[in-house]
Amino acid sequence: MAAMTSEQMKEFLSRTRQGILLSTRSDGSADGVPVWFDWDGGSVRFFSGSDAPKVRRIRERPRIAVLVTNDVDEAPAWVRFEGDAEIDAAADARHLAVEVLAPRYWDLDDPAYAEVVEQWRTAPADALTVIRLVPERIRSSGS
Repeated sequence: MAAMTSEQMKEFLSRTRQGILLSTRSDGSADGVPVWFDWDGGSVRFFSGSDAPKVRRIRERPRIAVLVTNDVDEAPAWVRFEGDAEIDAAADARHLAVEVLAPRYWDLDDPAYAEVVEQWRTAPADALTVIRLVPERIRSSGS
């Protein structure tokens, strides 16, 4: 399959999709975890609890990739963002979590989801953090 055009990539990433954060553990083994993400055309942002293992891994080894793939009912396609991530403590992680990503990924009329979002909204400012990746390389495949 060929790389996506800019327009194909924009269309592909406009749908709500999971990303897979790929990072490296201290023993050199690979780690992959699903993340909600926001792509603004220049950077990939996602949030996490400040003390989460992925945040510790990124602090120690900032080289990461975020892989976004097709849904099972779609033709095969993917986009991978690669580069050094930064932990952006100055960013408003609460805003990213509560106002941007939660409404995109969850039905906030569901009381269980609404409760989690309220916990994020009322958590101490340093409880959540933003991880930002300005990709050095973007690879894709699909039609």
